[in-house]
Amino acid sequence: MNENKLVYIASPYAGEVQKNVEFAKASCQYAMEQNCTPVAVHLLYPQFLDDSDSVQREAGLRMGHRVLEACDELWICGSRISTGMAMELNEAKKLGIPVREISAEQIQGGFAMEKKYGVWAMRSAGSVCGAAQSWCKHDGKPMEFESMEQAESYAKQLNESCYSPNVHYAAKEMEPELTQGSSFSMRM
Repeated sequence: MNENKLVYIASPYAGEVQKNVEFAKASCQYAMEQNCTPVAVHLLYPQFLDDSDSVQREAGLRMGHRVLEACDELWICGSRISTGMAMELNEAKKLGIPVREISAEQIQGGFAMEKKYGVWAMRSAGSVCGAAQSWCKHDGKPMEFESMEQAESYAKQLNESCYSPNVHYAAKEMEPELTQGSSFSMRM
């Protein structure tokens, strides 16, 4: 095989770890089938780093960003963008590395329906701004979590740091989407 681009594979790791590892492996296989050389640091680093230890997780993210510098493209695999993936995406943008979104359907073929979890923000009518509800967002898109536990943890952090009695956050399952694979798209 004639290797071409060196691509950094970004896909979720935490949450349903075994499922996410299998998806990362499938993403690497897909990249190889596209005549690319995949690099998936989240398959390597957990072999010797503990993702639940904040110091070791930070070291893994830092080393991953160093690897990203050598890559030709960053591939965001699947529809969910984890916290670590968001950091990799921001780093790629800073470095001017092209980003491709690769759907789970492209990687796995056919149709897929995955559960997604988010954090619902609710402002009461007692607020100066009035009542409102919305998903918590990052870069204009609703934040998605791999598990209900992750969404609940984030909602708890927000509730503990919120100084308004008129605002409350709650974890909630998002409406699943049934989609069929689409073609590549590129963001720069």
